[in-house]
Amino acid sequence: MDSLKLLLYILARIGLMLLLCVFGAFVGVILFPSLCNLMPGSWMSVKNILIDQSNESIIAFAICTIIMVRVFYNDGKIHAAYEEWSSITITTVLLLMIFFYFIPAIFYTSFSSEGKGEVFYLVFYYPSVWLRDGFGLEYTVSVLVGMGATLLLCFAAYLISFRLYVKKHPVILKRMQEPPEPDDDEEDDDDDPDPWDE
Repeated sequence: MDSLKLLLYILARIGLMLLLCVFGAFVGVILFPSLCNLMPGSWMSVKNILIDQSNESIIAFAICTIIMVRVFYNDGKIHAAYEEWSSITITTVLLLMIFFYFIPAIFYTSFSSEGKGEVFYLVFYYPSVWLRDGFGLEYTVSVLVGMGATLLLCFAAYLISFRLYVKKHPVILKRMQEPPEPDDDEEDDDDDPDPWDE
């Protein structure tokens, strides 16, 4: 994978992560409670449990995780098919994703004390609310644990997909393990006699 293609891949995956956080917050805060309102009155106790903020955050977390795992599973298969698989590349991508997601969370305290960025922090970090409410984790720790768990599952899905694809097409792995052949031009240059040796 060349540098430009890698850069576009990284930006695409970071963009997907942020969009999924927004979508997860929309489902957890708006869509899921609206669906719960359709429950009959006899299910009021179940409804109250489901629309608890922590449970809504779990819904958002699950949606983000499931979709991202599915995307990276597909990436592993595509990269194997086009012989672009690299453990270093996918590790770099995932590390950049977690850094990009985690760094703004470090400044949450200063921004919240000034009353700024409330919508940003509420939406993009909504999938980690259940960790703070349920386990009493600090804000930054909950963000790191939540997205870290999601990206670890993505990494596992990527590796599993690659291994399954290579198992079905072992010739790909054989070609990856073969040393690169020297260019024809280099071979021709080596064969030409050096005029200074005469």
